[in-house]
Amino acid sequence: MSENIIVPYIPSDILTIFEQNYPYIQELINYKKDATLALLKGQGAMAFYDGIFGFDVKKDVKDWAEFVEFSRNYTYKFVQEGLQKYQNEEKNNEKKKFQILDLGVLGPTIELISNAITGDYLERFPKWPNSGTTQEDYIKLDTKGYFEKNATKYYWICRGRILVKDTHYSSPRNGCNYRAEFSGKPEFQLAYFDMDKIKQYNEMAKNNMNKLKEAVDKIEEKLIEQNFKNLLISIDL
Repeated sequence: MSENIIVPYIPSDILTIFEQNYPYIQELINYKKDATLALLKGQGAMAFYDGIFGFDVKKDVKDWAEFVEFSRNYTYKFVQEGLQKYQNEEKNNEKKKFQILDLGVLGPTIELISNAITGDYLERFPKWPNSGTTQEDYIKLDTKGYFEKNATKYYWICRGRILVKDTHYSSPRNGCNYRAEFSGKPEFQLAYFDMDKIKQYNEMAKNNMNKLKEAVDKIEEKLIEQNFKNLLISIDL
């Protein structure tokens, strides 16, 4: 099946919730998993964001506190620009029906990613380099989290490497003693599940399982057709 159509990331505890609390959704998943998840995704009951974005940013800073703030701004920029790119792509494709997250909802997530960057860096370089010298190293990101808001469950993962480079000027420049640099291409994955809508579709399946299975069958036909087209494109005739 095409990865652009099928759900890319389903946390294991969501599948457990289906099994324990939504037996009719689980019956549909057992019937045809990919098509069922595609149905829920298409109706906004779940949505997914997956992007890799490269950044190369530099800033003169006065002290360590300003460096930490710079780190947070970098992380915020990374998530913000990624979601903006995703939102623009959504507007260009009327067939997609995904809710776009308000970036404010991701405030705690951004802080956790930022803390992972600065925390790892502090372990390696607890002090600025000596005057007139530079220090640098890669920060490995492999952090994930979960939060819930308004009956919606959010899961996220951030992975990748960021090169952090510090320079201690031999003499101040524009009132700043140091220069901080970040570069890299971290990946950010986000999945959310609207449990109210999932409950709604569970009731629909309970009341008319045959109708839902017919809808799932039609989606599977489209998935198979799309997969066949992708296969033909990949074959050099």
